[in-house]
Amino acid sequence: MKKKLYAMATTVVLLTLLGSRTFARESPLFQSDDPIELILEADLLAIIEDKSDEPEYKQALLIQKLSAHEIHAFEIKVKPRGNTRRVTELCDFPPLKFNFKKKQLTNTIFEGQDKLKFVSKCRNEDEFQNYVFEEYLLYKTYSLITEESYRTRLVNITIKDSKLRIPALKMSGFLIEDDKSLAKRLGVKELKKIAYSRDSCTDSSVDRLAMFQFMIGNTDWYINTRHNIDVFQSNKNNELFPVPYDFDYSGVINTRYAIPSRAVPITNVKQRYFKGSCRNIDEYGATIELFNNKKEEIFALYNSFNYLPRGVIKKSLRYFTRFYKIINNQDLVNESFYNVCNTTFPKLSARNK
Repeated sequence: MKKKLYAMATTVVLLTLLGSRTFARESPLFQSDDPIELILEADLLAIIEDKSDEPEYKQALLIQKLSAHEIHAFEIKVKPRGNTRRVTELCDFPPLKFNFKKKQLTNTIFEGQDKLKFVSKCRNEDEFQNYVFEEYLLYKTYSLITEESYRTRLVNITIKDSKLRIPALKMSGFLIEDDKSLAKRLGVKELKKIAYSRDSCTDSSVDRLAMFQFMIGNTDWYINTRHNIDVFQSNKNNELFPVPYDFDYSGVINTRYAIPSRAVPITNVKQRYFKGSCRNIDEYGATIELFNNKKEEIFALYNSFNYLPRGVIKKSLRYFTRFYKIINNQDLVNESFYNVCNTTFPKLSARNK
């Protein structure tokens, strides 16, 4: 499917703010769901071929198209990032990180930004473009569930090789809020230490995170090693909470390259496995209630999204429907959440797939 992103924007997500924090003004970049139009000019071959452990930034020009006759141009630095989608033979093009000069950003859509992750298709196939849209929707879904989440913005982008050695690449993708921007927005600070027990974070934040990962069928995360997790600390009471990212290994997307974590007893990513903390019976009740209360908004988000084939949307909603059947059946709740803690390799029910 090659629908362009010039159509209607997705439903604007309205988030409830916690009154106990002092919030910074929302960045203009994330105040809308309308896709923005960009052109990136850089040494494209050097970026693609950089498979090193520490990729280097390259000089680049990023142009925002405001209209047929108006643009904003930004001198930035760009580098490849990530692991699977950068260093393996699976992909032809890596995810990127943009590094802005703050002085250039006043009164522009990027005002207040410093660094931004850019997620795009890594192969020139419709299936891989769909993966990007599906992962974008998972970021939006978690933002519906909690404000302690990364903001995202859809983009249409043309990437040109500044040395004119290869043809321009046209694709759609999304930008992800930087950790420093999230910290400023929520009035918190990021912790950079590696070793964190999930018990160091508040119970409610861990339970919410683990339930979301179970919902989407993702086991590719660990709080203690900060694998696909950032940990933040409240400036007011020093409480810690995790924020997830990178959802392309989730069962609801089921990318052709996704495999389950080797530390869990499942054989494919479409199987659900709960990695949450051990709780007494009924202690997940508040988290289940939260997800039940968000069901209508989550389904509306997917049903209003016009950039994926309808079959992909239906596939995702079927996967979520099975999750909701689990959390609203006490026997399945006990089997999926409470009993998992009591055995190393619990029996997996077909109903959890």
